[in-house]
Amino acid sequence: MHPDYDHLQKAAKDHLWMHFTRHSTYDHADVPIIVRGEGAYIWDAQGKRYLDGLAGLFVSQLGHGRTELADAAAKQARELAFMPLWSYAHPTAIELAERVASYAPGDLNRVFFTSGGGEAVETAWKLAKNYFKLTGKPMKHKVISRAIAYHGTTQGALSITGLPGLKAQFEPLVP
Repeated sequence: MHPDYDHLQKAAKDHLWMHFTRHSTYDHADVPIIVRGEGAYIWDAQGKRYLDGLAGLFVSQLGHGRTELADAAAKQARELAFMPLWSYAHPTAIELAERVASYAPGDLNRVFFTSGGGEAVETAWKLAKNYFKLTGKPMKHKVISRAIAYHGTTQGALSITGLPGLKAQFEPLVP
């Protein structure tokens, strides 16, 4: 068991607002506290191992505990912690864009970086809306998504998510 388990439990219940979580579930039960990961597995503070089948909500497909990834992130943070790509570029973004573009077919040769899936969905939606506005079809704005599909938690991405139970509490959503 993690040495700060009792403190972490109390702090989680008192201060942590977890996404899509019925917090009353933990009125008489412990909050699962994940403390480490290795490859495709994660462990909670009580030592129980789980297969991370969702890959940390679809962002850890490369696995946990990858020291080479941590080293690369630390190296980058020492050089430049963050620089938005608004009228400026930096070598790492340029090199990664070139690498990602090399995997794309045909003339798909530009990469737009986002901080996560919801922002990527929002950006794709905005790009499509802008394209149709510029080509004389400004009212072409509807989105088709699968009935059972998760697209993110931002207001726009949530609007096109195909999971009614996740959307209901935030309605009215973007039309």
